[in-house]
Amino acid sequence: MATSVEIQERIKLYARALREELGGVDESMGVCWLDAIENQAVEIGDAFTRELAQQQSQGRLAPDESTCPGCGKQGRYRGHRQRELIGRRGPISLAEPEYSCPCCRKSFFPAGQRDRR
Repeated sequence: MATSVEIQERIKLYARALREELGGVDESMGVCWLDAIENQAVEIGDAFTRELAQQQSQGRLAPDESTCPGCGKQGRYRGHRQRELIGRRGPISLAEPEYSCPCCRKSFFPAGQRDRR
């Protein structure tokens, strides 16, 4: 996904505000200034990525109907459950719709949920 010009401008403004809030980088660990800047930026980027992924997962709706992958019977919606996954940027807590099968008595989590948008 390409970042739009509008989003790039918002990133510049947010980066400027963060730079002013955080002040200079800590070079006391013996790393050069560029490494210190990149380390700080990576930490911020990772935290932002995890938060965005968590918020996006909250918008996943349960399908109106879902069939059991084991026996093909109609499942019963049981609500959403929290699940922690390890993403590329660290742990992410996701909410996913959970169903149970009255025949198999197993829980399942259908793929391809619709967005609220």
